[in-house]
Amino acid sequence: MVQTQTSLRIYPIHLLSLAFLLTAASCSTSQTATVRNRSSNSEPTTVRFSIQPYKGSTLKIGKDVIPYKILETDKTIAKIETSLPLYSAEDPLEIKIDSPGFAESIILAASADQLNERFFALNKEGAYHEFVNRFKTGIQPKSVRFIDATRIAIPLLEDEGMDVLDVTTGKTVRIAPPELYKKKLGFVETIAIPEYNELWVSQMQANAVHVFDLKSLEYKATVNLSGKWSKILLYDKQRDLVYCSNWISEDISIIDRKSKTEISKTDKIGLPRGLLLSADGKELYIAQFSASNQENGGGRIGIYSLEKGKLMDTIGPPGNKRHIVGAPDGSKIYVSDMCCGKVEVYDTKEKKLTKSIPVFDKPNTIALSPDGKYLYVSCRGPNNPTEGYLKKGHVLGQIFVIDTKTDQVVEFWEAGNQPTGLDVSPDNRYLVTSDFLDHQIRVYRRKGL
Repeated sequence: MVQTQTSLRIYPIHLLSLAFLLTAASCSTSQTATVRNRSSNSEPTTVRFSIQPYKGSTLKIGKDVIPYKILETDKTIAKIETSLPLYSAEDPLEIKIDSPGFAESIILAASADQLNERFFALNKEGAYHEFVNRFKTGIQPKSVRFIDATRIAIPLLEDEGMDVLDVTTGKTVRIAPPELYKKKLGFVETIAIPEYNELWVSQMQANAVHVFDLKSLEYKATVNLSGKWSKILLYDKQRDLVYCSNWISEDISIIDRKSKTEISKTDKIGLPRGLLLSADGKELYIAQFSASNQENGGGRIGIYSLEKGKLMDTIGPPGNKRHIVGAPDGSKIYVSDMCCGKVEVYDTKEKKLTKSIPVFDKPNTIALSPDGKYLYVSCRGPNNPTEGYLKKGHVLGQIFVIDTKTDQVVEFWEAGNQPTGLDVSPDNRYLVTSDFLDHQIRVYRRKGL
C-alpha cells in the first residue's frame, strides 16, 4: 500500500512554517464570508483545512482579513472552512498569517488541492525548529525511527505491521510479517542495522521480533521469544547481539543476530523499558518502569553486567523510567520519568543523578540529535481522567528541546493527542514525532540546516 501527500511551497522560510491561522475576534463562526474573485466572472473556491492554534490569529490576503467558519475543534486545533479567490500555478495565492507570540508565515498555494484537508501549525517567534508537514499513518503509531536520511519506520500498535514513510514526499509503504503474526497487531519499536541491511521490529502481542530488508523492505525472518510482551530493541555491535526488553515477564531476551534465534534471557530485573549500552560496552543500562508488574513508581536505573550476566546495581530515585539515551562522549545518560514529568541526568563515572529537568506530563521517548546538541522529549500529556490513556485527554501533548551543554530547556511547543514516538534524522535536519491517538506523524526542521 502506497500513500502520497504533497507539501505546500512556503516563502520566505522554505518548507518550514506551515501555518494557517485566523482571527476569531474579527470573524463570525456561524457563516463563511466570500472573498472577491480575481476574475469577476468566476465563483470563489471553498476550502477546508485544520489549523493550530486557531484562537487569536489572523489570515490575510493582502490587507484583507479572510473570515471563516469553524467546523469542529479539538483543544487548540480547529477544522475550518473559508472561501478564497481563484488561483493557479501561474498566479499562486499568497496568504499571510499573523498571531501574537508567533512568527509571521507566508504560504504560496497553487491550487485548492494544496489546501483542502491539510493541517497547518504556527511556529513560535524565535523558534529553533519549524513545522514542516503532517502525514497520516495507520492506527496508533507507537514509535518512529529514521532508517536512512529521509525514510522513517512507524510501528503500529493497533494495525497490521508498520508504515515506512518518506518525510520529504509523504510516500508511504505498509510492510508486515506473515499473516499469522500481523493479524495479532501490537507492533512497538524498531532498530536499523545498516551494516547488515536489516530493519527489526518488536511485536508485543506475538512475543516476537521480525526482520526486514532495510532497502527493499522485504520480510526476512521472525524470532520467537520466550519473554512476554516484547518492547525496546537494542543492537550490540561488539557482540553481534540484539537485546529485547520484555514487559510482562520483566526480563530481557538476548538474540543472536546472525542465526536469528533467542540464545538466552536474563532473570527478572524489574519491569524493563528503555535500554542503553555503556560506552565501554561492558554494562547495560535499563530503564525500569517499575520494580514489579504494578505501576507503583518503584522503577530505577538498573546496571546489568554483560560479563557476569546479572543485575549489579540500581541507581536513582524511584519512578516510572521510560526511555534512556547516552551523550556521544559517554559521560552522561538521560532518562525520561513518566510519573514525575522530568528528564533525569546521570553521571556515568560516578553513577549518580546530577540533575532533574522538569518537562510536561508523561514524558515518553527521548532522542539526541546526532551532533549531540539537542535532547528532544515527547510528552504525552495527562491521561483522560476517566478512561485512561487510550482515550483523548483534556489537553494536547508537548515537545521539549533541551540544550545538552547547559541541560536547560530552550524550546517547547504543543503537538497533538499523545505525542509518543520521536526520532532525529542522521543529518540533524528533521525531527519527527508521532501523535499516537491522532494516527499521524509530524515533521519539523531545525533552522539553519
